[in-house]
Amino acid sequence: MRRGWALTLATVGAAVLAGGGYVVGDWTGRQGEPSCAEVRQTAEDLFGQWSKLDTDDGVRSVKVRAAADIVLGHGHCFTFATRSAARAAVQQLDASGDSIPMQIAAGLVACQAVVKDPSSCQTRP
Repeated sequence: MRRGWALTLATVGAAVLAGGGYVVGDWTGRQGEPSCAEVRQTAEDLFGQWSKLDTDDGVRSVKVRAAADIVLGHGHCFTFATRSAARAAVQQLDASGDSIPMQIAAGLVACQAVVKDPSSCQTRP
């Protein structure tokens, strides 16, 4: 019986060590790096700020670009679809120049892919 407990403890210890920085299914990052939960929250906060700005505010495209760069820089924290939407938003922002409708469209694509509640991505007129 003792042998069974020793084997169980050894197995549990190995599983904990092999966890590789995951806590409840979320990558905690290496020392000094933000967790995926923190990264996702930061991107969502940027989109929350973005949706509250007026459509002609020049800061809007900066917020979208910053959030998209966070998604692309921490790709392991996001799904393939979210990374693709962020990449498409960056490309559209690069091509938009001063076109406010194109900037808004890029923001909507990225926002709806990143935030938990896509209805929160509504823009102010």
